[in-house]
Amino acid sequence: MPLRNILIITAILFSGGTILAQHDAHPQQDHDTHTPDAVHQDDGAHSPADTAAHAAGAHETHHEPEAYNASASILHHILDTHDWEITEIPAGKDAAGKQLYRPISIPLPWFFYSSRDGFQVVGSTAALPEKGYVAVHDQLYALKAGATVHADAHGAVHLSEEELATIKDADVTLVDLSITRTSFQMLLIGILLVILFTGVARAYARRGSAAPKGFQSFMEPIILFIRDEVARPYLHNKADAFLPYLLTLFFFIWFCNILGLTPLNSNITGNISVTAALAILTFILTQVNASKDHWIHIFNTPGVPWWLKFGIPLMPVVEFIGLFTKPFALAIRLFANITAGHFMVLGLVSLIFIMGKNGESLIGGLAIAPLSVLFTLVIFCLETIVAIIQPFIFTLLTAVFIGMAMESHDHSHDHGHDHASDKHHH
Repeated sequence: MPLRNILIITAILFSGGTILAQHDAHPQQDHDTHTPDAVHQDDGAHSPADTAAHAAGAHETHHEPEAYNASASILHHILDTHDWEITEIPAGKDAAGKQLYRPISIPLPWFFYSSRDGFQVVGSTAALPEKGYVAVHDQLYALKAGATVHADAHGAVHLSEEELATIKDADVTLVDLSITRTSFQMLLIGILLVILFTGVARAYARRGSAAPKGFQSFMEPIILFIRDEVARPYLHNKADAFLPYLLTLFFFIWFCNILGLTPLNSNITGNISVTAALAILTFILTQVNASKDHWIHIFNTPGVPWWLKFGIPLMPVVEFIGLFTKPFALAIRLFANITAGHFMVLGLVSLIFIMGKNGESLIGGLAIAPLSVLFTLVIFCLETIVAIIQPFIFTLLTAVFIGMAMESHDHSHDHGHDHASDKHHH
């Protein structure tokens, strides 16, 4: 099948999958919109079992919202959560004839230390109230003795700031070490990379200098490209020492970006914490391997008047700030490019629900659907290109920054050359 047809079919499948994933067009309620019975001060009539039963019953009583909240739905997909939600399926109707939905999700365990109860392991968000804790907007709080909360069909609790203040135990110190959806998927991608590249390494050991085959033949041009076009031009004789890090960086970001385009995966590199962690690793490697001339250039920049270096230390301050602006730019560039694409795709798909009034106007939804899907395909193609370009840019700039920091300069030669130039000028 021609590559063009494969790309078209992939884009159509993605758009259809995105619309299906968007079927949870029943966004999480905002913390200011809550039901009157969202919080109660227990007088002994309720037990933890009652609370769990009420939370379980919420799965059957969740009503479709009256209006579609596009911003809440988009943020729900973009932001990190403690549960891996996949979609929702119809679960019948209530007595009033309103459609009920049951979420399909993979609950992720909570690991946290509590000054009141010690180290705790809780199987899911919905099970937290049974242990005396609650998660509001993925922030963990300890409950006062006798306080109970009610969760919705997603296991989430919606409380106002005033209600939360009345039931949380402010004297309990919590240290949250839980695995979120993003960190869990990063772990899966890490395992996938280990499996794939272990197989490639074994293939090289088995075949030696013979022509590569299978997956090895696909990966070899990419590996050689990073070595010959990224590492060696900027790191020179140190290229082989940094090549494992550069390859890991490239393939990790690439796999995160590509898998992030599928409906069932999260916006991994669109999480500023992830990109910041990658940038910090680059920053540490850059400063640890920096040469003496690197630090001389920062605090005693050659060719700069003495009063700008020591009288009014403007240049040292500017150069020192520059140490941090480089990794900051790395983190923001990757984060902004990936997040912007997700926002645009989800925004275009949301037009179908906005114009269709969340299912009430079939004509409105069908009228905007062709245009929405067309633009979604275009943005998706651009996102696919960005998903490949961004890991290359991140890896390239990492090599550039490390190479610049390791450079050594013959300042005496430079000064002599400048002096000779001045004499020739005179």
